[in-house]
Amino acid sequence: MTHHGTPQGALSLFDLIGRAWDLGCPVAQLVFNASQTAVAAPCSDGSVRFLPVADSEHPETRMRVEFDTGRMSIRPRKNGLPAAFGTGEPVVREEPGMCRLGTEGFAAIGLDGGLWRATARGQFLRIAQGSPAPFDALCDLPGEGGLAAVQGSELKIFGPDGAALPGSVPLAHGVRRLRLSPDGRTLACWRPGSLTLVDLATAAVVATVEGEGDLLDLAWSPDGRWIAGGCREKALLLYDTQARQADRIVDFPAPVGQVAFSAPARALIASGAFRTVGWRLPDLPFGDHGGEAIETGRAGLTLVEAVAAHPARDLCAVGYANGLVTLSRIGQRDEMMLREGTGRAVTALSWSADGSHLALGSDDGTAAIVTFPKSMFK
Repeated sequence: MTHHGTPQGALSLFDLIGRAWDLGCPVAQLVFNASQTAVAAPCSDGSVRFLPVADSEHPETRMRVEFDTGRMSIRPRKNGLPAAFGTGEPVVREEPGMCRLGTEGFAAIGLDGGLWRATARGQFLRIAQGSPAPFDALCDLPGEGGLAAVQGSELKIFGPDGAALPGSVPLAHGVRRLRLSPDGRTLACWRPGSLTLVDLATAAVVATVEGEGDLLDLAWSPDGRWIAGGCREKALLLYDTQARQADRIVDFPAPVGQVAFSAPARALIASGAFRTVGWRLPDLPFGDHGGEAIETGRAGLTLVEAVAAHPARDLCAVGYANGLVTLSRIGQRDEMMLREGTGRAVTALSWSADGSHLALGSDDGTAAIVTFPKSMFK
């Protein structure tokens, strides 16, 4: 998948299969709802826009195959795009971001510290008041369609309709980030200096692991053994949940803003360097062991700002500080250019659950959805 530039005046692949909206403010995050019908795009100023996933001019309806050569081509769009839902008014806190709620909706922490539910058409409804303490962290619970949220030092569970469920888990400290394990049984609760693991079935704290670093992202390995955290201090923090220990991989050129595990590729990948950094599972660097490093894509002079692992294939999307977006097979050097550099950094990448759509955002306020034809990765 070695990439080539687009001839001057020609439409790029991104032009043909992507749809882009100008949100007017740097995009902080991109979240698909559970039904994959909408993408929430919270921006750095607290405003949120909602993008429709359905494409009235789907790339597959614009494809043609030449009879004599078998060459496939995609004709350009004829019509404009529908407007994004939502307004430019600040409504949510940038941290800790938004998550899915129920089948169609989303959840966020409002500027008032309360917990809010959002529809795919941009309507907000308060779920819980931000008193006596504000909410500080939340994450979705895919198996139930609900969400977990921390208010003060109390972990609370909400159903898919936003209603609070009976009971809560008292914690010894506040929480800044939450992530659910792949099997849906354990919740990782992070605050600066430590990570607490909570068993959701028993509502009990099962372990606390110390580890220094200001985490920007948090991800579980597919088998639930490892938790990786990208650090503001230009490092990657690894938690071994079996050994109840943590270790740091240091000397990244830049803050590690995004980390991701790939089950199909059996690998961990991270941003923060001049190429996609990665290691093969289960051989991660820990203690005196260097792990099995892998090379993904080509090294260059531009920092990788964002990475996202495809949910079903050994592929990853990579976003750079100059706006370039590529697709690579994890552990291989070949890559395909999806979008040429724009001069503005990629700030967010997110795959839909079925891997047929990729959402990307930039610090110039551009949010886009790329829809791949089924034949794209054959």
